[in-house]
Amino acid sequence: MKTLAKGILTALLILAISSVFGQKGVEDGSRFGHGADSIRCIRNFSLFREYVKQNNYDLAKEPWKIVYAECPKATKYIYIDGIRMLEIDIKKTNDEIQKEVLIDSMMNIYDQRIKYYGQKGYVLGNKGVNFIKYSKSSVENMQKGYDFLKESITIEKHKSGPAQLLTFMQASNSLFKAQAIEAGEVVADFGMIVEITDLVIKSGTNRAPNMKMVKASVENIFEESGAANCDDLVPFYATKYAETPEDIEFLRKATDLLRSTKCTDSDLFFNMAEKLNSIEPSALLAKELAKINNQKENLEDAARYYKQAIEMQSDNIEKANYYLELGDVTRRLGNYSQARTYALNSIELNPENGYPYLLIGNIYAASSKSCSEDNFEQKAVYWAAVDKFAKAKSIDPELAVDANKFIEAYRPHFPDTETIFFYGLKVGDTYTVECWINEKTTVRSR
Repeated sequence: MKTLAKGILTALLILAISSVFGQKGVEDGSRFGHGADSIRCIRNFSLFREYVKQNNYDLAKEPWKIVYAECPKATKYIYIDGIRMLEIDIKKTNDEIQKEVLIDSMMNIYDQRIKYYGQKGYVLGNKGVNFIKYSKSSVENMQKGYDFLKESITIEKHKSGPAQLLTFMQASNSLFKAQAIEAGEVVADFGMIVEITDLVIKSGTNRAPNMKMVKASVENIFEESGAANCDDLVPFYATKYAETPEDIEFLRKATDLLRSTKCTDSDLFFNMAEKLNSIEPSALLAKELAKINNQKENLEDAARYYKQAIEMQSDNIEKANYYLELGDVTRRLGNYSQARTYALNSIELNPENGYPYLLIGNIYAASSKSCSEDNFEQKAVYWAAVDKFAKAKSIDPELAVDANKFIEAYRPHFPDTETIFFYGLKVGDTYTVECWINEKTTVRSR
């Protein structure tokens, strides 16, 4: 009995000793393992790290493989240096099959790092960037890299790196062009990135400058992608606007993008532009709001915004254009005298523009009935109107076609020879058109 007990005890002791002297880290979950395997792991760890420090990656590979396989929790450098060595080999090889094997090995290293060290979002971001960077260009591979990055960014959010965000937007654009994803998904991807970059930029940390560059690049990619269409952009921004109606940075960017994608006809653009103009007024916004109201025949509001645009605009040519448009709106409101004043303001700021004279001519023609109850005096107004059309084409010959059309349209309204004679005048005489017009003109017959 004692012999049997002693045999069992001896067997257990041998088992315990072998366990102490022969257990790998990968087996027991420890950093280096135990016993002889621990010594083997530490020795190879020291070797591969020393070779890496010397940039002698060829000699580093064998000890690295042992550490990677036997004690995967020894240090993160197993994975950092492993990726570095594989990148060098991938760049060196021209063999596509070998390259695929190396890329597959790289992906496995990322997976093992996640298994033993966590940081899934961070590691997936690097995995996605390098997979897209080194793998063969195909829709399938782009989709795979895109998925890695999307999961990473979803986890990391504002901690995501610039390379990850930019590569993700590039991948989204490529997949859209390959018809692998819909425009709405690209819009959502863009929105997610902008939200992240804006948050980092606002934080004012040392990451902010890089994020500004990323944001600018992402915006360019998105604007040129073709995915930025009104059907997808408007609902996207409508949701964002409902969430943050006072966010001035959002309002600036959203109106800029809707403007660049020609989505300014939407009620959303008008509402956001009006909100932004109330917070941060500008000549550009006021002009756009004026134009939209003008198109909708909201003439009083259009006039109000044109006046604001004029007050805020410093460029004389632009201001002259605003006066011209305000003059036309005022004409349609029936205030002919004031409409002419605005046209004259435009001429004063830009004397080389013939359009204000076309406007004044049409203002005169529109006011003929209201200037007098006398039929001859009403018709005489058309002489003054035609004078302005002739002036317009003399200043700008390119307006000759339009000016001549107006002249031919209003010439039949001139008095006939008999009526002119009845009023004691003859063709060629000087005549003053009274009423608010008060201009000298030349007598002509139709």
